[in-house]
Amino acid sequence: MKKRTAILILTLITIFCFVPMSASAAESNVICVSNQKEFEEAIARVNKDSDSEYTIELTADFSVNGFSITSPHKTTILGSGHTLTMGVGGSVSVSKGAELTLGAADGNVLNIRSAEGTSNDAPGMLKIEGTCNMYSGVTLSGREGNNYFGGGVTVSGGTFHMYGGTIEKCGIKGGSVCYGGGVAVVYGGQFIMDSGTIKECYATSDYVDYFDPSRCFTAMGGGVFVSGGSSFVMNGGSVSNNSATNMGGGVAVAASYEEISGGLGNLKSSVEILGGKVEENKAKRGAGVFASAYYYAFANAICADTPAAGATEKPGLHIKNAQIQDNTADTADGMGGGVLVSMLKSPAAASIENATVKGNKAATGAGIASYGYWTKMNITGCTVTKNTANKYGGGFSAESNTGGGKTTITDTVLCNNIAEKAGSDVYLKSSPAALQSAPSMDSLYLGKPEDVHNHKIDGWYEDVASARYTGQTKEERKEYTGYTNIGDSDEVYLIAAAKPSLAKIKFTNEDGSHVYKETWYPIGTTAKDVVLPDAAKESDETYDYVFKEWSPAIKDVTEDAVYTAVFEKAFKEFKVQYEFSSLTSGKELPAEVMSLLPKDSTGYARNTEIKAIVPSKTEVKVDGGAWYFKGFDKDSVTATMENADESGNVKFTGSWKFTAADNRIPSDNGGTPSDNDKTPSAKSGSESPQTGDSGNIGFWLTLLLLGGGALIATTAVRTTKKNNK
Repeated sequence: MKKRTAILILTLITIFCFVPMSASAAESNVICVSNQKEFEEAIARVNKDSDSEYTIELTADFSVNGFSITSPHKTTILGSGHTLTMGVGGSVSVSKGAELTLGAADGNVLNIRSAEGTSNDAPGMLKIEGTCNMYSGVTLSGREGNNYFGGGVTVSGGTFHMYGGTIEKCGIKGGSVCYGGGVAVVYGGQFIMDSGTIKECYATSDYVDYFDPSRCFTAMGGGVFVSGGSSFVMNGGSVSNNSATNMGGGVAVAASYEEISGGLGNLKSSVEILGGKVEENKAKRGAGVFASAYYYAFANAICADTPAAGATEKPGLHIKNAQIQDNTADTADGMGGGVLVSMLKSPAAASIENATVKGNKAATGAGIASYGYWTKMNITGCTVTKNTANKYGGGFSAESNTGGGKTTITDTVLCNNIAEKAGSDVYLKSSPAALQSAPSMDSLYLGKPEDVHNHKIDGWYEDVASARYTGQTKEERKEYTGYTNIGDSDEVYLIAAAKPSLAKIKFTNEDGSHVYKETWYPIGTTAKDVVLPDAAKESDETYDYVFKEWSPAIKDVTEDAVYTAVFEKAFKEFKVQYEFSSLTSGKELPAEVMSLLPKDSTGYARNTEIKAIVPSKTEVKVDGGAWYFKGFDKDSVTATMENADESGNVKFTGSWKFTAADNRIPSDNGGTPSDNDKTPSAKSGSESPQTGDSGNIGFWLTLLLLGGGALIATTAVRTTKKNNK
């Protein structure tokens, strides 16, 4: 029973896979395949039957070496979640006059990937001479070529229509021809991208054209490369995270050697980016989008004799309703982080409309850059902001447009860009231009990063290297009024900014030779809102320096002000000095006493507690009596400038007192010295000195006997009284 059921199911699948799918004029058939042999047989059947439409559906993962579609009728390949692995160097070739569709509008999943390895001198996984359609759910990945054009897809005179899907991790690496890591459009081909993603593709080579190394480059168009009378129309989707060694990390349209050899500026190809995003791409120049007939491709064999698409003198570049953002050109020498246009011959060589260009980086012209004799550019209705140039022209730059080129900017927000050296928003060198009125931008000027105050833009101001706008006082700022007619002999550095009532607040060291911080604050800023810098002064051989305060005291911002750092000095090391003094008038300390001065060579750090050192002897016998140590003026002291002399010495003064041998030397107050006069008063924990003299022993025995007798007498009297009671 089970065997019969299995046979019935297999029969039904077979019938389904070979019945017509529609009643259209051309028959449509479904062929299910599960391995290479079945697939090759299906391709042979499709190409042989030139009257029918076919759908080839994968029912398993398998590999093929490559194949060609030659049928003039539509052939569809569905993956149904499966993967078709192409052999190294193998391609899906769509012949001239043939039509291939990958996937379907419903998102049927098809993965076409390359086996590991590098294909030398071979086209991409898709080689299109006829027509190829690609839908969402389809992924082309992992193809690496060498010395060719088109890593993932080579559109060679045909038409590629990308309705969706993903082309990823494909590229051209090494050799003298490395163009279009994701897609290369040549020989008059046409590429239309409505949706989908081209990402993480690359065009990499260090090959140098020794005949023209400054203009002829071998690695362009990490994501998409267009040349040879071809065209690329992008209506949506994204070109992101791609890279190129030389030009056009995201998209590059460039003349070939053959085109340019007939005259400079001869570009027969075009790129129209009418939607979608070009973002996070990298290249030396033109990281996001590159368009040029000045810089050109090394390969001279990519031109169509008679272009099927991309007519002569098309506008080389047209960007509209798109986002060009977060792309990075070389920050040391690169131009055009977002867009670079160079020497296009057409009167409408480049136009950018209603586009957003932001967050891009380069050395010059971080947002948009124009370069070369005949480069004409119109920018209208755009937002060009938050781009950063390491040198000049954070928002826009134009150089060397002396052969009839010109830039016109209208209805565009061109502000809040950054240039590290000069021209935060606009840099022009030998390039005529017509700019719009700055207040018409109706935008806020954010100023320097630490400026938290926003101000409405009210004009174009000079922003030259020798006098940056943000470094000028309000009186020094120069408004640029000739912005509507800038000639090709001018060198202009501009910033679109406000002219608020600002004051320059400067913090310096004591002599003004070093500026800790310089900030521009709106008049009226309160003292508590003035941000104070850290101030420090290097130690010298003798002193450390400790910041004390700013002078004068910080006040509300009413005008330019300079605040000077005040430091307290402190000895790096404090020393200890000891001295002795005599408490007995008319008596100088003998050498025997002075030799007992403590010695301390220790260096004490600031704020260290120092304890006095008691002399090794506190009694010194001399002729006629003895000297007794009475203690220091203090037991301890803290090492500070207040407690030290001008040389950094902390002093302890010890006192000595003389007592004569007969004990009858008058005291300092004229009386007889007491027993305390013979006792040192130092509180340092030293032992008490020995007192007395062996020559007076009889005197002391007499006193002892008298005292004992008195004690006996007293005891006898007390006993008698007790008995009487």
